[in-house]
Amino acid sequence: MRDVSESGSAPASAKPRKTVTVVIPTRNVAAFFEPTLESIRWADRVIVVDMFSTDGTLELCSRYPNVVVHHRTDYIFANVNYGMEQSDTEWVIRLDSDEVIGPELRDAILHFLENPPADVSTVLFRGVHHMFGFPMHHGPGSPEGSWRKHMFRRGTAWYPCVSEHEDIHSAPGEVRLSGHYDHFTNHTVEEVVRKFNYYTERDVERIDINTVRPLSPLRLIWRAARMFDLYYRVRKGYRDGTHGFYTSLYRGAVYPIIENAKIWERLEKQRRGVVAPKASGDSQ
Repeated sequence: MRDVSESGSAPASAKPRKTVTVVIPTRNVAAFFEPTLESIRWADRVIVVDMFSTDGTLELCSRYPNVVVHHRTDYIFANVNYGMEQSDTEWVIRLDSDEVIGPELRDAILHFLENPPADVSTVLFRGVHHMFGFPMHHGPGSPEGSWRKHMFRRGTAWYPCVSEHEDIHSAPGEVRLSGHYDHFTNHTVEEVVRKFNYYTERDVERIDINTVRPLSPLRLIWRAARMFDLYYRVRKGYRDGTHGFYTSLYRGAVYPIIENAKIWERLEKQRRGVVAPKASGDSQ
């Protein structure tokens, strides 16, 4: 958990390469963060932007000499922006605390950094996403949605910070690397519900309530059914069996219903003059 000039372990490639920083936002992630840190020992620096964890996350970070911790409370993507601004390497990787870089992807990254094409500023990684503790191969985990912008030339990418599920803005010139990372999101149903609650709360609290209206019950049912159909039938979530049914249902229908209900709740309480205590929740 300190600033060092060398990585925690020898890189897979001995050739000279461009330097790289990995930026990770965290809050109380000690239970599953170690595999992520192990998978990026080769990085020149890891900047952890921590939202004042109390569960041993900081002690875990202290075991890795290439990790630097910053403490900050903000929206998750604002913390990512902050971490990228603190980097001084030529390239930056944006990673979540539950994303583990696989060996093939690691080698592809290091090979790319040996001689990055001048016209490339954004690099996409392929993810294998896990939900309820199992990998998704179809539906929300289908190949159509498995590629994500992860690596950038320093200073060429940023989040607008208007939503919890927005795309990062980056400079043109993209390339995809071989290999994959494992995204171990939502290990249990309890964690799915907790995260959905956190993300929808963060989205609803920053909308302009005077310009947004909740969907009517019929439109909400139609939208939820359409999104479930997209994941379960069109993107073949049914091929993952019961697991595919629940991942398609939660991602496609449950999330928008929760978000819409919170928008309605906020407007209705404002109309009736009701003030309710604000719930809190973990970010990760």
